[in-house]
Amino acid sequence: MKKVLGVAAAALFSVLTFAAPASAAEHTKHLHTGDAFGDVTGWSGEGVFTEEGDRVHICDTDADGRGVIIYVYKGTPATGTLRYSMHVGGNGKCVTKSAADGGGYDLPESRVGFKFCRYWKEADGYHDGECKDYDFLNDNS
Repeated sequence: MKKVLGVAAAALFSVLTFAAPASAAEHTKHLHTGDAFGDVTGWSGEGVFTEEGDRVHICDTDADGRGVIIYVYKGTPATGTLRYSMHVGGNGKCVTKSAADGGGYDLPESRVGFKFCRYWKEADGYHDGECKDYDFLNDNS
């Protein structure tokens, strides 16, 4: 009987050990901007949204003279309410915001959306383009 219980406990531990990383992975979302040429392998920026702590991290990953900007919404980018935006420029530079920063950075436990774009300044002001939209259920309690 002890041997059967030992095997059952080992099997349960094995299932729990392998289930935990999969669960954690479901709460991290990878984001990419568009680019000037529509090439899905040539993103101008990359980012990660981690539900735990509402962490949004973006990086400029292209030496193209343009930065990246992300708009963060309660709801989808098309119909939601803008919570905040942040931008960074310079190949390899990154910026991060999270619930620990307070205010609008503490996202609701509901659908959240992101519009992630290339970003540049010209004589008539700032522009964004080559955007990708994302939305996720922020359900990490």
